[in-house]
Amino acid sequence: MKKAKFILSISLLMLIASCQNRKNRAFTLNSKVNSYLHISHTRTNSDPLMDSLVEKLNYDKFDMLWLGGDLAVLTSSSENTMAHIDSIFDLGSEKTLWTLGNHDYSNLERIKRFTKRPRYYSTHQDGITLIVLDTQDSLSNIVGAQREFLNNALDTIQKSTHLIILHHKLIWMHDNPDLAPKASSIANGGLGSCSYCINPNNFYSEIYPKLIKIKEKGIEVLCIGGDIGFKAKEFEYVTPEGIHFLASGIKGNGENNKGLLFRHNPANNSLTWEFKLITDL
Repeated sequence: MKKAKFILSISLLMLIASCQNRKNRAFTLNSKVNSYLHISHTRTNSDPLMDSLVEKLNYDKFDMLWLGGDLAVLTSSSENTMAHIDSIFDLGSEKTLWTLGNHDYSNLERIKRFTKRPRYYSTHQDGITLIVLDTQDSLSNIVGAQREFLNNALDTIQKSTHLIILHHKLIWMHDNPDLAPKASSIANGGLGSCSYCINPNNFYSEIYPKLIKIKEKGIEVLCIGGDIGFKAKEFEYVTPEGIHFLASGIKGNGENNKGLLFRHNPANNSLTWEFKLITDL
């Protein structure tokens, strides 16, 4: 009888240890920290080439790649340029998100063929909702079918911990008393009415109020632009309502170029970021 009790006790201990090990393994698997890289304005003045360091990076080590636009001088104007960029960024991958800039806009059908996606869309990554906008359409304004898409995407966010909106133009600089005076020293295209400028737009009148409501639900909101690099390598601003405006971009083959690196731990819903030199990525 004592021997039977001893064997039963040992069996129970082994079962408990096995269950604990499975829990530990599950926690280890679920607590993987993801890394996401945002880079923008990678163009040089000679297609199809981009910044030489950008072309040499190993993007397989990042869980997602977020491209902020202006990849080449005339990115989609030729099959050769698109094929070269695709060979580096894998444009059709679900891991690669690309928001279009004015230098990308020559042939939208060619872009759609390579990316297998429309110009604006939404996706999800471990609790994060990502929305890709086309700020080149309608001169910085989000109108028509794109506005309908965005409103629907914003109105139906349920269980996300973060909302990230990727866009090229820094549309939140216009009509902002703190940011508008800085536009000429931050953005590649300053305030104005040209095709590459930050045009008068409907961000604060129609989009920002919805972002505030999402923030009030406990969802962190980040808007990430890509049209910098010539005058500034990084930009960060937090609004009074706690919404983050970020931007990163480079000057092709220039010095001290930076990318924006995110670390995301789905296990505890944490998302952190830092601007890092391209040479350190």
